[in-house]
Amino acid sequence: MPSTAPMTFSCPCRAAQFTVQARPLTRFICHCQICQSVYKAPFADVTAFLGSALSVSTPDKVTFKRFRAPPAVNRGLCTECGAPVVGFLRLAPFFKLGFVPTRNLAGLSGTPEPKLHIFYHRRVADVSDTLPKVSGYWASEFAVTGAVIKSLLQSEA
Repeated sequence: MPSTAPMTFSCPCRAAQFTVQARPLTRFICHCQICQSVYKAPFADVTAFLGSALSVSTPDKVTFKRFRAPPAVNRGLCTECGAPVVGFLRLAPFFKLGFVPTRNLAGLSGTPEPKLHIFYHRRVADVSDTLPKVSGYWASEFAVTGAVIKSLLQSEA
């Protein structure tokens, strides 16, 4: 995956900062109950990266927490405002994905349009758009995995 010049972003209060060093892989809207609770919203708009593309610049301002048993996203929350900053999911000893609330990426060129809704069976309200709506745990996990793999294969071409 091509590297980009490192860019620094932050949570909404700007206390917790992180650096992005590669283009995003994909973007999706998550309706799971964990995202609803963490984001304090009906869904989360999330952009995925290779984990190696993200680094926390202010580790003293980010607390990591898992909200379910592994495998689970280890979510970094700002110690000041409590908002999500970045999250990581280790899929293998050598492979990790990173997830960023899209709102934290203001000014990043090339942020993809959302590709799908996941965990749609947990939605608070119906959404009227043309994106695929995936229900069920495994179907949602496979859909995101497929979107990541497709992006990785396109970057190799």
